[in-house]
Amino acid sequence: MTTTGEEISWKNAGTILRNIGMPHLDWAHGAAVNIVRQCLNTRHRPTYHQQTFLEAESPALLAYLERLAMSGDATGWRTLRDRIQYHAEFLRDGDMLPCARPWLAAIWHTLPELAGLGQCILDRPAKKTGPVPHVAPVVSETNGGTNGDDGTGDNGGRSGSAGTAAKPRPSPRLALPVVNVVLTEAEKKALDLGGDTPAEADTKNDVMRDGLEGTDGPGGMKGRGGKR
Repeated sequence: MTTTGEEISWKNAGTILRNIGMPHLDWAHGAAVNIVRQCLNTRHRPTYHQQTFLEAESPALLAYLERLAMSGDATGWRTLRDRIQYHAEFLRDGDMLPCARPWLAAIWHTLPELAGLGQCILDRPAKKTGPVPHVAPVVSETNGGTNGDDGTGDNGGRSGSAGTAAKPRPSPRLALPVVNVVLTEAEKKALDLGGDTPAEADTKNDVMRDGLEGTDGPGGMKGRGGKR
């Protein structure tokens, strides 16, 4: 049974997609845009149904927003606004078709980068504490190994050893492309990610020289009017 807050959230998500000219997308995209917008405006982390939604659809995006809120530093929120503003200017100066809410469209185009920053946060403990299972920016396809579960069943047996194979999870509705993100100095400080992340060390030169290949813009998601 959905709560009143969830019903309002999904209604807003549908409205956002229409306002940015993307009604064909799953409403999960509109919900993610709305969450980022609200977090930026209130400078608070996602809570209640918004937290539950991101835990299922994009743990990396949740990690990013939570880290910004935990930092208690307005600089971190300014870095988020700067990334969105960069996309807003790109859409304005490019050949993208106009829409009713260009700022929300810019947030949508920024989502892959925010998830990439969140993945850096999730990957950081592995560098400090030693090898641990890699945390993907989307939910695992199986129940085993998620939320710290080592794949054992309720009775202590290995899943599948007694005919209790883990059931596959449905594909996440918030499908975001994986992009290479180079952190600014302000983001490194606000997100407590001092020094280059492994991804940055491998890709910084390529990104600086060639940009992100095969994308319509900085965020890597193809929108209305984008060149293919």
